[in-house]
Amino acid sequence: MKKMIPSALTLANLLLGFLALLFIFKDELVPAICLILLGLLCDFFDGYFARKLDAASELGKELDSLADLVTFGVAPAALVYAASLREIAVFGALCCVIYLCCCAVRLARFNVKQACLAGFVGMPTPLAAILILLISVLSTPGVTAIGMLVIGALMVSRLSFPSLKKMKSEPAEEYR
Repeated sequence: MKKMIPSALTLANLLLGFLALLFIFKDELVPAICLILLGLLCDFFDGYFARKLDAASELGKELDSLADLVTFGVAPAALVYAASLREIAVFGALCCVIYLCCCAVRLARFNVKQACLAGFVGMPTPLAAILILLISVLSTPGVTAIGMLVIGALMVSRLSFPSLKKMKSEPAEEYR
């Protein structure tokens, strides 16, 4: 029974992403943002409980990526398009499609290559989603569109990003 907790949290993440999409369709963007952020919490805790309960599995890893694609890929792209990028219709839609494709590639690459690494190669999708939402709230449509392209590129880049869940606390070194 305890081993079902991570999968239940992963499915909650997926459902929150889908509910966010329904709110976006009704042009209710603040609740959609809140649902995406709740999905972020579920995403954090599904991995935490999978490790603590020794319930990690290949199926769980794949399910997590599918949920992340909806909650941190599709929902933020749709939200940003509805909130600002529809003002620059074709280019805005293209930026959303590119962001979504980068998100999918990043998640697939994680499943294939990265599960055993100490950090991340490429920006993690939850961080990308948060940055996309922040940029869209604080910027003009043009800046938001360019931001989506840059963040998409960072997701598929070879840059290293630290993983909070895999960091070990080490004593700070003293400076001489």
